[in-house]
Amino acid sequence: MASDYRARSLGHAFRYKGNAGMWSWALHRLTGLGILAFLIIHVAETAAVVYWPDFYNEALNLYKNPVFRFAELLIFFSVLYHALNGLRIIIQDFYPLAMLHQRRLAWAAGAISAVLIIPVAWIMLAPLFGLRPEPGAEAHERRMRERGVVEAPTSAAPAPGGVAPVSLEGGR
Repeated sequence: MASDYRARSLGHAFRYKGNAGMWSWALHRLTGLGILAFLIIHVAETAAVVYWPDFYNEALNLYKNPVFRFAELLIFFSVLYHALNGLRIIIQDFYPLAMLHQRRLAWAAGAISAVLIIPVAWIMLAPLFGLRPEPGAEAHERRMRERGVVEAPTSAAPAPGGVAPVSLEGGR
């Protein structure tokens, strides 16, 4: 009977023994949906700058929250994994003998994604913990000093969050 093999619950469905193939399929779909959701939100909030500039400014302030830095890292991982897993699928489509190595290729896509996300995670998360300055913060401060917006820093210690606060007093 066909009903004997049907998944009886969500937990039973996830116990399916498809191994790397099933999990790479599921992660590929989830990362694709995550990228799609990000693009829709990004286009909508970017369009808001024209129609609702105050809303756009509020959104920019919201994005300074550390939770969003982790979300950006998750989006970057999604794009990275989705691309590498897509290449795996293309290889398997064009070279049928590669299907014999499906498990190894799936693990390779995941491992390469994990290795490549490490330097990106350092760049994105280290400023949150004060381990390094924000990328581009020094050049931004130099430009602001040249324009006379910010006075020269009096101490070498970075501010919490890795970026020195910008003073608009005495600016143009």
